[in-house]
Amino acid sequence: MKKYLLLSIVFSLFLCGCTQKQSESNESSGMESIPITDFETYNGRFSEFAEAVEMIPLEFTDESILGEIKKVVLSEDFIFVMERFNSAGIYTFDRSGKFLYRIGSRGQGPEECADVDDFSINEKDRLIYIFDGVRKKVFVFSFDNEFIKTIPMDYSATNMEYQDGLFYLYREDARYGVPLYSLVIKDINGDLVEKYYPMSDLPKSHDCVFCKRENDILFAQDMNDSVFVLSGEKLSPVYYIDYKDRSMAPEDRMDIKHDVRRSIDVLLEKRTIAGIQGVFEIHDKVFIKSINVIVPVLSIYDKVKKEVKTYQYWNDDFLFIGSGHPIGQYKDYLLLLRDVDLIQGSLDHFDDRIKEGALTTEKADKLRKMIEEKLPNIDTDECNPVLFMVKVKE
Repeated sequence: MKKYLLLSIVFSLFLCGCTQKQSESNESSGMESIPITDFETYNGRFSEFAEAVEMIPLEFTDESILGEIKKVVLSEDFIFVMERFNSAGIYTFDRSGKFLYRIGSRGQGPEECADVDDFSINEKDRLIYIFDGVRKKVFVFSFDNEFIKTIPMDYSATNMEYQDGLFYLYREDARYGVPLYSLVIKDINGDLVEKYYPMSDLPKSHDCVFCKRENDILFAQDMNDSVFVLSGEKLSPVYYIDYKDRSMAPEDRMDIKHDVRRSIDVLLEKRTIAGIQGVFEIHDKVFIKSINVIVPVLSIYDKVKKEVKTYQYWNDDFLFIGSGHPIGQYKDYLLLLRDVDLIQGSLDHFDDRIKEGALTTEKADKLRKMIEEKLPNIDTDECNPVLFMVKVKE
């Protein structure tokens, strides 16, 4: 009970605004505040934090026509992809992007999922875990697409992650789940290990952020500016993302969560920032995805220099292909996706980059040839999004 009380007190402090008192409480709780104040620098370069970029087209076949992608996870040999809507399984590609097979399928059979809500992998044992929120089970398959078993969870999560024999299940609203807590940790048999945050009765679900690292997991709740670390069954605060005068007021956050006002209306009216869309940590840098009013931005915090830079757009000065913000992380790589029509748009502007002096004619010719070889159907509709692996400098 003392642990739950302490976490509740710390958690409430995170929501109370950017006051001096809060800063002091963050320091005493062991959190590091990351101040984000500069929203005017909208263009950055990959070379500022990266040393190389690898382009991997995801093969387009009759069995691998991808819609909007929700999640990408890499292992040493495979690329696993989950669609955001109507996911019928986990699309599996080799590391060159060649489609292999789809793991899992939707249906009512004993080896079929009624729904695919999330997935995670166990690279050591070469297993993939697919969470079915309707059946409240984890379906276990091998990397080679062999069905192994199901694990009953008795919890209808919206987000799930696995690490070292533990499943981390998250659902913010209180409609389903045993126990009725937002963050529930269960073991490999589905037995309860730990629980955090008694669920409040909200009208709709709100997601969370899980970012699996080598030995722990970064965790952040929707509409919150705090980042925790999950290590085994222990939940500990690690970062407070301090948006200063751009931080959303607690009452506005609650209005959005309880569906009193639409989030877009609050954001446009107050022009503030609420919530972490993604957080990744590689070497001495923390990458934080946020929404500046309605526009995604990426802040990079240098833990050694204690410097923060925030960008809306990135200039890829390796391949000169404009790219979005990270969707995932694998070791010291950030994972990004780009649609082929936007890649074609970048190619169309190569001549402008040459005139600006940012790109030589010789390099432009080499890049065009490389892209044409990797994307022979770039001018057709028969292309999936392209995966980019951005290697972060040490």
